[in-house]
Amino acid sequence: MIDLKEQAGVAMNVRGQFSDPIVDPKVTLGALAFANDLGRALVRMKCGQDVRPDAVRRATLLLAQMIRRSGKFNRGKFTGLDAEAKRDRRAGQKVERSKVDIVERFALCLLVEWVNDQCPRCDGRGAIGRTPKPQPVSSVCPDCKGARVVCVSEERIPFAASRSGRGPLVYRELEACTKCLGRGTVLTVPKKSDSRQICPCCSGDGRRPIDESARAHALGVSLPIYRRYWAAHFCSMLAVLDHVDARVVDTMRAQLRP
Repeated sequence: MIDLKEQAGVAMNVRGQFSDPIVDPKVTLGALAFANDLGRALVRMKCGQDVRPDAVRRATLLLAQMIRRSGKFNRGKFTGLDAEAKRDRRAGQKVERSKVDIVERFALCLLVEWVNDQCPRCDGRGAIGRTPKPQPVSSVCPDCKGARVVCVSEERIPFAASRSGRGPLVYRELEACTKCLGRGTVLTVPKKSDSRQICPCCSGDGRRPIDESARAHALGVSLPIYRRYWAAHFCSMLAVLDHVDARVVDTMRAQLRP
């Protein structure tokens, strides 16, 4: 049974005959229409795969508007000018803005991360299959102890002295070791574990790892500036997007309730 957002995604796209059926696409999309603009845009991007430039641009502007209304990202504070550029502008010089609107850059980076949040290596599963097949390990043959031959019979000749003169001559019949085939070593395969192998990229979380350098580049700031001012904002705003997405589900559930 698929959830309400996936039902909306199926209703937005033409799927194959193997897709899970939904009750009524029109009813599902009608329930989605009661959500707010940003919530509908998030569902269309993530579940409906609507990543057209105009749709992404509209969602970016909606999110940037919500960010500015929070009071922490007012337009006068983020003008794209540093202290030196502001000083030159007050002196009457023409200043070129390298960062036109950092709030919109921030909103776009948030949307990209929120929509494409699955780990690229395990596809969000958190595991990459079973433990790899163990490789054979070479060890000394336990039968011949590395001598490559084994004694199959031993006889003592009492009337013939050995070279050392300390006892009778010992006659031994040797053959190649059948276990190691005369090599002196054997290959042993360790027992394979049945446990699943945790994805080393996401540590089993299933989410795409955070790339701080990519975030700083998208904002147009240096990495120290990002870590000092923007890292906490990314964490809080991604949580806000999760909250907006949860409100969409609550709205659809309330509208579909008989």
